[in-house]
Amino acid sequence: MLEVNNLSVQIQNQCLLEDINFDLCHGETLCIIGESGSGKTTLLRSLLGLIPLSQGSVSLNGHVYQSPESSQIGLPSTQMVMQDPIAALNPRKKVKISIAESLYRSSLKAAEIEHAIKQALNDVELPDGLENRYPSQISLGQAQRVCIARAIVAKPDILFFDEPLSALDAIIQKQIAQVLERIKKQNELSYIFITHDLGFARHYADKILLLNRGKVAEYQGVGLFFERPESAYGQELLEAAYILGSLPHKKTKEIQAA
Repeated sequence: MLEVNNLSVQIQNQCLLEDINFDLCHGETLCIIGESGSGKTTLLRSLLGLIPLSQGSVSLNGHVYQSPESSQIGLPSTQMVMQDPIAALNPRKKVKISIAESLYRSSLKAAEIEHAIKQALNDVELPDGLENRYPSQISLGQAQRVCIARAIVAKPDILFFDEPLSALDAIIQKQIAQVLERIKKQNELSYIFITHDLGFARHYADKILLLNRGKVAEYQGVGLFFERPESAYGQELLEAAYILGSLPHKKTKEIQAA
């Protein structure tokens, strides 16, 4: 479905990403992890054409959309959910207008757009009538659900998430994570998450891509990564997570080198 081959990004003689390779199959969830500054957000932006590639390619369903020769912005059949939902919503526009922005290029009639908006809000478990509110009139958790509704209303194949739960409290995080998992199964979507939450990654991911200083430190199935990390960096990351409690019910000594 999505294939990333030898992707590299260099800006002003500084190498930000080097030789990144991975793929995303239909219905899979990939979590991109790594410490701050490892290149996670840069990778996401390069996939979407917001940062030009110096080498490599990004292909979707066999068609190359991003390459050093390409100037295309965005990938078809994809949507993105940002970290800060309040910043992502126009404070002067009602919720329904913000969601409708994803349908501006569609051929749907006004009544069909209204129905699609209500269905998307229902899918993210928001109450009727909320579509007529402004962002200042809803909670942070509701705002993030609105951003998810805006993403799914266009019926994409892939959703990109940049730390979508980090600003929320634990209970709301769990609720929205469960909503996302249900939506994924119902609509047969694929997800790519940037996250620092290794507990979330272990529970929801199918595959892990670990970045370190702009390079792939590990790329493997979620079970293998958390049971037997291949790299010293992966081992160190998991050891820190278990010690700090972000990965419970596992002793540090059980982490084994490959």
